[in-house]
Amino acid sequence: MDTASCKKCGGNNLMMVEYDRLSPEYYDGVSEIDCQDCGARIGRWSGRELVEGEVEKKSGRK
Repeated sequence: MDTASCKKCGGNNLMMVEYDRLSPEYYDGVSEIDCQDCGARIGRWSGRELVEGEVEKKSGRK
């Protein structure tokens, strides 16, 4: 089985995050990937690290 790893530190202690239904960016599925080792938050569609307070735009919208 192929395991995912953090794009920043290479760790594999990841948490998949689904936003709350009340969020304007709610999507029925994973919106960001959070690394529990280094604290990086990677957007599902953008593939980039999210800064504190930022949320991933649904389906890659800008």
